[in-house]
Amino acid sequence: MKLYKKDTSFTLTRDAVRLFFALNFYLLAKTLGIEFEFESEYVVLGSILIFGPLFCGWFCPFGASSYFMTRIGNFLFPKLQFTIPQPFDGWLRNVKYLMLVGFLYLFISQGVNYFAEHMDMYKANAFSWNYIQLKHWAVLFIPLFIPGFFCKYMCFQKAGYNIVNRLFTITRIKRNADTCTGCKKCDRVCPMEIKLSKHDVVSGEDCLGCYNCLDRDTCPEKIRALSLVMFGREINHVYFSIAAISLYLVATYLVLFVLKW
Repeated sequence: MKLYKKDTSFTLTRDAVRLFFALNFYLLAKTLGIEFEFESEYVVLGSILIFGPLFCGWFCPFGASSYFMTRIGNFLFPKLQFTIPQPFDGWLRNVKYLMLVGFLYLFISQGVNYFAEHMDMYKANAFSWNYIQLKHWAVLFIPLFIPGFFCKYMCFQKAGYNIVNRLFTITRIKRNADTCTGCKKCDRVCPMEIKLSKHDVVSGEDCLGCYNCLDRDTCPEKIRALSLVMFGREINHVYFSIAAISLYLVATYLVLFVLKW
């Protein structure tokens, strides 16, 4: 199969940010044995509320690693890559919600603090420990053959973010049905295989906030059927991304090193 879209200056910039966060985790934690992650769940939750799922498509080290492994697989053996067909894909996407229920039970029954160190959470019991072991396989091996496997089917945090973004729709992608030509280019470039051409608004439907669909080579400029909306106003996704990245990095630094939460 082919990659979802060709590279542009926008996607290359986004992927550079992705690479930083992927290397930060896997180089330090998995290679050097330093349990440090440049991430605070307080900041992540705040970013999900304000910026939508931007964290998933830009800052998440697991989502980023999965993405790069998909690119490696696409380069080495593209004919072996495939996506799970319907209706199985739809059924499997519900698995992450079941995992969310399992972790919520863990937090409540054993008093696990979700906002504490990640490894404390994953070491809480056999369920959480086996999950984190499988998680690395789902991020570093399976995406060589099934793109987006972890984000679509396994990430309980993504399930939670979906629910948050459905309840709080501060930032969302909007389709103008009056100007949309139904070309479905936006459908083809979505890594989560969301049928944007059939949605008037995308907020919480597994969107990663990667903005492939808003890039200049997707929806024709003269059509402009897709737009990023924040507080009901259309905004430029490039400027929005720059502002969100800057705020995220500053907030994460303050929380981790100044406030030390």
